[in-house]
Amino acid sequence: MKRLLISLGIIFTLIFGVQNTFAALDYSKISTNAKITQALGELYKINRRDVLAILYGQNATRKPIRIMFRDLSMFGYKDCEALTAKTKSGGLVIYISSEHRGASPECIACLIAHESQHHTYTNSKAEELRAWISETQAWSEFVKRDRTLLSRNEPLVKRENYIAKLRTRGGIAEVKKLIAANPVYAQLN
Repeated sequence: MKRLLISLGIIFTLIFGVQNTFAALDYSKISTNAKITQALGELYKINRRDVLAILYGQNATRKPIRIMFRDLSMFGYKDCEALTAKTKSGGLVIYISSEHRGASPECIACLIAHESQHHTYTNSKAEELRAWISETQAWSEFVKRDRTLLSRNEPLVKRENYIAKLRTRGGIAEVKKLIAANPVYAQLN
């Protein structure tokens, strides 16, 4: 009887463990774009379940956050890499600049980690700091896994390396300076 219970326990764990793994890899509520879903998979691999939870609906809207590539100049943000916007239905969408369609999934994942932090509607320098820290944490994890990322010749790799260098050199204080010096954030509290 004891063996039967142990066997049933193992079977139960295997069946539901596999289902949970597949559920975690279904990103269709967030995006149908192959590059973006690949980036979400990279976040899963580095254990950024916090970011994925926000995207799946553990956010201020209680709805999944959609992610897509867009020409950000349409919104007046041609110099931005990505932005988070409210939708008419009360949800959120993350737009990643269409210029980055060819970027590595790890870099796209870093932008997603950043933008996911803008779900709270606080629109503050503290929120920006959380976003930038989340981005650099993701980049750090990717680089630990694959040091060749550091030398890729991509605009987003250069961005991630620059931010990581600032954080390594001066910690959070350097990231705060970066935010304070950026005119996009000048009116934030």
